[in-house]
Amino acid sequence: MRTEIRAGSPFLQGGTRLNIEPHPKTPRRIVALLTVLWLAGTLRALALWAHDPLYAYANSYDQVRYTNCFHFYPDRPPAIPPEENSPNAPYSTYRFIENANPMCYWSTELAFGGATALVWKLHELAGGDDRHDVRVAGALRWLALLGVSIGLSFAWLRRGDARAAIANAALLPMLFADPGNTLYLNTFYAEWTALLAAYALLGTCLLWRGERVTKLRLALIAALAFALALSKIQHLVLPLCLVLVVVLLERIAHRRFGWRGLAMALGALAGLCVQGIQLGRDSGMMESIHEYNSADVVFTALLPFVDDKRALLEELGIDPGCAVYSGLHAWELPDLPGRVCKGLDGFTRGKELAAMVGHPAMTLRLAGQGVLGLDPWIAKNLGEIEGRSVETIPSSVPGVGPLLHAFPWIQCAILASPLLGWLVLLFRPGVRGGGRALDFASLVVALMIATLGITVLGDGLADTAKQGHLVVNAALAWLIVAAVMRWPRRGSA
Repeated sequence: MRTEIRAGSPFLQGGTRLNIEPHPKTPRRIVALLTVLWLAGTLRALALWAHDPLYAYANSYDQVRYTNCFHFYPDRPPAIPPEENSPNAPYSTYRFIENANPMCYWSTELAFGGATALVWKLHELAGGDDRHDVRVAGALRWLALLGVSIGLSFAWLRRGDARAAIANAALLPMLFADPGNTLYLNTFYAEWTALLAAYALLGTCLLWRGERVTKLRLALIAALAFALALSKIQHLVLPLCLVLVVVLLERIAHRRFGWRGLAMALGALAGLCVQGIQLGRDSGMMESIHEYNSADVVFTALLPFVDDKRALLEELGIDPGCAVYSGLHAWELPDLPGRVCKGLDGFTRGKELAAMVGHPAMTLRLAGQGVLGLDPWIAKNLGEIEGRSVETIPSSVPGVGPLLHAFPWIQCAILASPLLGWLVLLFRPGVRGGGRALDFASLVVALMIATLGITVLGDGLADTAKQGHLVVNAALAWLIVAAVMRWPRRGSA
């Protein structure tokens, strides 16, 4: 039996049709190279994961929203409330503590939290100590990502494209094992979960471009879109943006609505519904999130970029006297935002959008600052070394973050490259000839713009580098994949 697939690079050209064996024998050198890439990435990640003292992000309070669900917290003196944040330094040891007010936040992140809690509980049942190492969570996270990488690369090999398999595997040591990502391993932040969901969703969407629909493929893409939408509040509509890209490309290129868009839409809408229910929950946690986000938008994203700050506050229905807080984060205000600034509790997204439309100069300045706010890639204002006070990992730990911070023009070039590549593919080969290359560039550009836009609109410039974590990841992934796919072909895989 023989089958038809497109020859040539699936990312760089539409290709011509040719017959090949459905399960071609892959040269050993390709398998060896993939193995080296996976081992190199794992060793690089493990060097940070296993470091003593612990290298990880400290708890800015976000982690508690997830650990609350399973009643485990950092191992601290009993006098410290379990849910209290600890932004100065991370903790390597956790234990289960009963808490009367758990405030559990629904997220895909709970999959890792639940798996970690299960391992720890089994450890206790086996007679182990009640103090547990957070590196268990880090190991589970890395194994999940490694499994996705191996699965996607072997799937590309089965389709006869070794370069796609290599490009996918190269992301592991060059991008995913970078401290910009691995500092999230030994934590309970949702950034790693969102990264994993986005990577798996885009990978499978590209892999199955032009393939027939099966129940498994439909269910998997829907599940991944759901996982991305539910990972963080900031990503609740991100999969829907990706749906629009897939649907438009299928419609323009093939005059049809493909099954991939349908599958993504099902998962995206399900995730959006769950997030909508969550946002409407009558709880102190959701009220606090809304209150702090509103303050961050007003004081870090709107007021700093208008000349008459008091007039803008009056327009928004907020006490004009609060103009003195322009540029401050919500946590820097003298009291809870809603108490210190009358009218802030009535701030809505509708008022925000109306202000941006009414003040185009402010909007343009904000857009520029949003891009600059992605520097540094590694999150700010959080300790990274256990036992220290707001200290960062040493410069001897190799990573792309310090380079991007030292040379902002490099970061700007990296962020602009997917957009430039998309424009070339859109107008040179065109929608019909762009193939997987155009799909990839379109999805990356949509992911970057949507993530940054929602981050800035939803949380201002308070924590852009952390909340916009996917933006730099997407741009770097595009560069790495494009570079590998441009490598001259030396024989067939």
